Amino acid sequence: MLTDKVLGAYAAIATLPAAQQAEWYRRAAGDWGIDTFEIPILAGQPLAPELVEVFTELPAALVVTLVAQWAGRGQEHPAYGLAAPEGADRRTALLDAYSALQHCAELSRQGIRVRNLAVHTGCRSGDPIAHAISFHRSLVELRQHTAAVLSDTTLCVELTDHRPLDYPVAFPAAKKASLTTDELVQTVAAVNRQTLAGPPIHLLVNWGRLLVNGDRPQVQLDRLLRSEVPLAGVILSGAGASPEGFTDSHNSHLDPESGFTPADAQACARALSDHVSIFSDSVPPLFHPRCTT
Repeated sequence: MLTDKVLGAYAAIATLPAAQQAEWYRRAAGDWGIDTFEIPILAGQPLAPELVEVFTELPAALVVTLVAQWAGRGQEHPAYGLAAPEGADRRTALLDAYSALQHCAELSRQGIRVRNLAVHTGCRSGDPIAHAISFHRSLVELRQHTAAVLSDTTLCVELTDHRPLDYPVAFPAAKKASLTTDELVQTVAAVNRQTLAGPPIHLLVNWGRLLVNGDRPQVQLDRLLRSEVPLAGVILSGAGASPEGFTDSHNSHLDPESGFTPADAQACARALSDHVSIFSDSVPPLFHPRCTT
């Protein structure tokens, strides 16, 4: 039975003042019994004191995502990323990840458990081999650094779409990853086979981004469960329908065209073992009327 759930509602409540966001998390914990949340942390930008206070008070565990860090920089400089073939672009992304890790370490010192740290490849700007080599180097360094400052935190790689550059849906609604799913699994597996400090790197699957990629999410999930790379969880979200294909807009199951339904969630849950977390980024409209539906 799946009892471990993580709620990622940060995008839907980001426009609220920090004090109201904190109250939202208190209600989520009190009304739903959820005390683990997905939260973005940006380089050089620690969490607001109000959020630190509520996460300490609950107490809450956090799944920290660096995908938002990459998305902001990536729109300004598409070559930026942990898999960037150019050394300067890769090092910049790595230094930003280190900065976020320092923020996480401070949260940990205040009693907030950082359960997972999720990273992403960055956009495609070269051939797959060059991207895989660069990402391998970044993951080795990040795994060692994470183990040094956050010994109880598991480093994860979030799977996202890898549509070709000539795909009609524009970035960032598509075309975000530099490696295919198979290439990514092989790269992470190669890092895990090395003798390094810390737990092995896990994969984090985003159902909606598999839809954007043109995959059948349940089929891909079944394949990943049989792979040698451990699975940290599944983000249960949909995607926006368009004439060109799905777009990365995190539409909830309330949208009949989202490509994600309650039946999909049930099938996903059946496929996962009891210890695997379920990540949910759909926001119940009771708490936020501007929830995407």
